[in-house]
Amino acid sequence: MFLTYIREAFHNLYATKQRTLLALIGIVIGIGSVIAMVSVGIIAGEEALRRHLKLGTDMMGIEKPRRREEPNPKAQISLEAALALPQLFPSITTVAPYISTWGRYRFAGKGSYAAIIGATEAFFELHQLEIKEGRFISALDQKQPYVVMAQRVLTFEGFKDFKGPLLGSQVKINRHIYTIIGVLEDVPEPLFGLRGINWAFIMPMSTAQRYLENNNIRGITVRFQPDTDYTRVGQQVKQYFAQQVEGLEVQTRTADKLIELKEQEAQMYTLLLGAIGSISLFVGGIGIMNVMLTSVMERRREIGILRAIGARQRDIQWQFLAEAIILSLVGGAFGVGLGIGASYLVAWFNGWQFLISTLAILLGFGVSSGVGIFFGFFPAYKAAKLDPITALRSEM
Repeated sequence: MFLTYIREAFHNLYATKQRTLLALIGIVIGIGSVIAMVSVGIIAGEEALRRHLKLGTDMMGIEKPRRREEPNPKAQISLEAALALPQLFPSITTVAPYISTWGRYRFAGKGSYAAIIGATEAFFELHQLEIKEGRFISALDQKQPYVVMAQRVLTFEGFKDFKGPLLGSQVKINRHIYTIIGVLEDVPEPLFGLRGINWAFIMPMSTAQRYLENNNIRGITVRFQPDTDYTRVGQQVKQYFAQQVEGLEVQTRTADKLIELKEQEAQMYTLLLGAIGSISLFVGGIGIMNVMLTSVMERRREIGILRAIGARQRDIQWQFLAEAIILSLVGGAFGVGLGIGASYLVAWFNGWQFLISTLAILLGFGVSSGVGIFFGFFPAYKAAKLDPITALRSEM
């Protein structure tokens, strides 16, 4: 019986090829959008997680709380107190204090705003920053007016066609002139603050303290020895800074906790993308309903004849429902292919590792079946409820 429904469904859909094709396009785009967005969300989340794990989970960020949360906003972290951490806490192997602020710069006749970061050479090591051209800051550069320029400042701020020698060029930041000694490759979002690092100029710590108006230590990134009790050391570090300056309060965040938080953020991001893609899927479902309703109106006489020779309402309903389900499943198959192809192109373009999400594929076929049943039920029900006599009076 079901084979008969399926065979008749294919025959009827083929008889109205143009209308079927238009409905298929809608469902293909809808399913493809959901698959692509969910897959891209998963791939991007996995890529960010892999990069963060590459930094290691043996790290901790120490930062001052936001100004409104500080008991004493004037209490500041001193550079000496930050650099003394490895001597006071043997489990801490490396420290990288940094200054982070924003400033106006002028370069090659154009001006804009960028993040300004003051850092030591350990900062580049801990965050595994990569240089595209030139070199990083070294210990010999302290107090020198040198900066490392983020690549994105060049590509997105109108300097992409800059023809002159970049290294050795001068840039004005606020009121002072600096020499560019390196160009920083794009980096993933750091675990510990510094969200503007891809739009930044990085200068030696002592230079930042000398020339910047907002030259307070914003935070410290530290690396531990293996098998360290991060929670215990974090509490000790908080007590240490509280003893250094009255009212000084710091927050500590370990890498493993932040990675867990970012996994949750990636999942929410994927769900959001899927929800956005489902809007086009809803439009595709309406297209299926429109096609099926039109088919019911055109086949009223056929329905009347079937009822007159003994077809039950259930038979009529199943016939039209089978057409809607087949339409959505075929569209779903092409949509899955479209979504996988689109997500592959996004991954390839960004240099990410491509992943095929089995969940996304199953979701695509499951949703397409659901769309066919949901949007095909009303036309099928309407066809089954047609009065046979009225239907037989209809014109062919």
